[in-house]
Amino acid sequence: MKKIIMLLSICLAYSCENTVKPEPTKNIELTESQKQADIDSVKSLVSDSFQDIFSDFDSTTVSKYYTTDFVLLENGVLWNNDSIRSFIRRKQASKQNVQRLNSFEYLKSEHSQNMIWVAYDNYAFFVKEKDTIRTAHWLESAIAKKENNTWKIQQLHSTVVRKNKH
Repeated sequence: MKKIIMLLSICLAYSCENTVKPEPTKNIELTESQKQADIDSVKSLVSDSFQDIFSDFDSTTVSKYYTTDFVLLENGVLWNNDSIRSFIRRKQASKQNVQRLNSFEYLKSEHSQNMIWVAYDNYAFFVKEKDTIRTAHWLESAIAKKENNTWKIQQLHSTVVRKNKH
């Protein structure tokens, strides 16, 4: 019995010594040009997503731009991927023949390893038969994270900018 206990103890000690130990995560310091390239990618991600989702109403692109846990906080309303797809279906059904043109003015950005935050003014011009029928202006921010070496938007925050009435 002592031999069995001794043999089990040796086996246990050996297996504990040879278990795979995870490598410590390395925070690789990015150069300023790498950070800027990532920020530029996220800015393109924001503008491309608005074009495909909110201008072209292409619901198939939602998962291309947004993480699975994506949220949009807009004037007290919480949106997610499903509610955005539902919004797109309603817009497609209305067939208003109005084209949305987007313009962005980026204000500030921060890069932190696998997360990027950008703040920007978002302008939309709604055009019907060459006439601008409405304009809109939002102050927004986006948080993007890197998943499988690809940047995706995890959160948008949007507030309507009201015109000054002085």
